[in-house]
Amino acid sequence: MKNNSSTLAYSLQEAHTAIAAKLSPLAQEQVPLAQTLGRINAVSIFADHPKPSYAQSTRDGFALAEQPHSVVEGSAEFQLSGEIAAGCIEQQQVQAGQAYRIMTGAMVPCGTVRVVPFEICREKEARLSVPREELDRKELFIRPQGKDIKQGQRLVTAGTRLCPNHLLMLAENGSQEIWVHRHPRVAVICTGSELVKSGEALHLGQKISSNGVLLAAILQQEHCLLVRSVTVGDDTDMIMTRIQQILAQDKPDLMISTGGMGPGKFDLMEQVVTRLGGKPVYNRLKVRPGKATLFALIDNTPLFALPGPPPAVRLLFHELVVPGLHRLQGLLKNDIISTELVDAILTEPMGIRRTGHLVLKSAVATLCNGRLQVRPAGKLEQMNAIIHLVCEADGKAGRGEVEKNQLVKMRLVGPLVASNHYTT
Repeated sequence: MKNNSSTLAYSLQEAHTAIAAKLSPLAQEQVPLAQTLGRINAVSIFADHPKPSYAQSTRDGFALAEQPHSVVEGSAEFQLSGEIAAGCIEQQQVQAGQAYRIMTGAMVPCGTVRVVPFEICREKEARLSVPREELDRKELFIRPQGKDIKQGQRLVTAGTRLCPNHLLMLAENGSQEIWVHRHPRVAVICTGSELVKSGEALHLGQKISSNGVLLAAILQQEHCLLVRSVTVGDDTDMIMTRIQQILAQDKPDLMISTGGMGPGKFDLMEQVVTRLGGKPVYNRLKVRPGKATLFALIDNTPLFALPGPPPAVRLLFHELVVPGLHRLQGLLKNDIISTELVDAILTEPMGIRRTGHLVLKSAVATLCNGRLQVRPAGKLEQMNAIIHLVCEADGKAGRGEVEKNQLVKMRLVGPLVASNHYTT
């Protein structure tokens, strides 16, 4: 190796463990509830009051006392004593023989034993007639105080990504400011002398730099702030200068580079890390794609150095960078998607190289008749899964094949597709 550093080749699981050991949740900040969607709450939140906060009627009807005023020919008679609308804050008291007209969601008066729907009862002047058998029904049409949530009950556990339902629940609790972990600030460095920006003149031997756009998009999906995205030629000094500028000016929580991870003299990023006094955690993976990849700390700032091809960048971002981002965001371990593999039925045969290493394939996963199915993604398709395959090195040269209908491991990285139909 050009910088004479030792080779630190990790399995994917070893890489996950090493990344987690080097990263810690970012500092906490308090933000308005309306700005917390997708953020990771830093402390558990408990109910300040029960829900509902009062016993409420679940139907438009009549709130009845336990004892009727009288019973006539199988009907219980009550005296109508008033009306309670939703939003009325005056506490009423129903006495024996009385009934109150009540609206859905209104506060049930003290002494009420049940609410009987309007359509079951008959009103005549100030009298209410209720079929006698209705007084024996189990359904009371009353939601007791604290039926849904008890005061002091934990609403959201620390380390949870807040979704719209969380925000609804917290708004009903009266929560206005929420402690969350800070958004990760991420810088992207795309290396390659052949790269030109979109819109610039494209000459033979050049190609448009697309990794910056790809990473900006998926970083946004992961609720991160992109603080800098630059393209640099294959020059060690230029790359070093750019990284030093980014560290000094932008102070990112994490950096991602693409390219400069080839063998020999093309292994620029490892040279950059060494010359900047960085500390490599691993510099090889027993994974394809990803054999040539690097994770290091430069001035205590983590750097993921990924290969240049966008398909490899996309796969390795989900497999390596996402767990790191989740760690920075303070996400609970059991919520980190990049540690979860599930079984699925392979619906198409797949070729695979016999290397003994883990092979990652972009894929499309579907749910069919209650069973997960997966197939390789077409070149123009949006992947929502990554297939994990290992074809043992059995001494045979060349490629092997995983047959159709085999059970394979996969990781979901997006919503399931509704059907198996697709167009290539």
